[in-house]
Amino acid sequence: MGTIIPILFQGAIPIFADVNNYGCVDPSSIKKLVNDKTYAIVPVHLFGMLVDLDPIMEVAEEKGIYVVEDCAQAYLAEYKGRYVGTIGHMAAFSLQQSKHITSGDGGITVTNDDELADRARLFADKGWDRSKGRKYVMLGMNYRMTELQGAVALAQLGKLKWVVERRRRLAERLNKYLEDLEEVTTLPINRDFKPSFWQYPIWLKMDKLKVSLEDFAKALRAEGIPCTPTYIGEPLYLKTPLKDRKTFKKSGFPLTDNPFHYPVEYYKGLCPNAEKLLNRMIVIPWNEKYTEEDVDDIYEAILKVIKYYRR
Repeated sequence: MGTIIPILFQGAIPIFADVNNYGCVDPSSIKKLVNDKTYAIVPVHLFGMLVDLDPIMEVAEEKGIYVVEDCAQAYLAEYKGRYVGTIGHMAAFSLQQSKHITSGDGGITVTNDDELADRARLFADKGWDRSKGRKYVMLGMNYRMTELQGAVALAQLGKLKWVVERRRRLAERLNKYLEDLEEVTTLPINRDFKPSFWQYPIWLKMDKLKVSLEDFAKALRAEGIPCTPTYIGEPLYLKTPLKDRKTFKKSGFPLTDNPFHYPVEYYKGLCPNAEKLLNRMIVIPWNEKYTEEDVDDIYEAILKVIKYYRR
């Protein structure tokens, strides 16, 4: 929801593209949706996995629109040898407590465009241009980071590379264990896609198991492995603020009476692959402080539950 809220607060309308088999937005789905009212594309590097950015950047360049990478879960993830967040026009990283590094909450915006950087600074400081006295030059929020948060965030940067490399190495170990299980699909790790593993998702092939997703997760937890089935449950476009147009107390703006005169429809089946993936997904917490024995325990638990429920 953190990706959707700022779009709505700008008076813009979120349009949902479908995802690939790893939960990241599918560039071919984006191409079908871009039109003359499209202002920006926001690819989300979910779980630290990589969106295929090259075709998205091609569409953006052709149409003259911005690409804002959501890298909240993807510190130092690498796409074809480049860090995510350095490819689009802007990127956002999260410092919330569950991420790779944290200052308690908040985040970081990066860009190599001076004009966008200036506007971002203004927006985070109530639109106050401090070079001109007490002058407010645009509408902005108060998103200023405190010096204490900034100091904590800077201190965290020193360990970030180790954190990501350690998480990736542990994930490679579990991936190798699971690759021979035909009931499970995992995030791929290869030369072009190096995820940073915010969490460790698996997708079950439910037709090969005689159990519901919820009961599989319950059994895995009974083996001592914390996990969450379906990640967010239903897709975001079926959540109350979007589906029921409940954005503000007395107004459904911008989803109702929108200035773009754009027909907004959110309904079950809008992004069929996303809906199918959610109904097959188990999310396991991931941490650089895990030991190899912890990873082995996770594998043994998954294997035990699969063997029990295997058709």
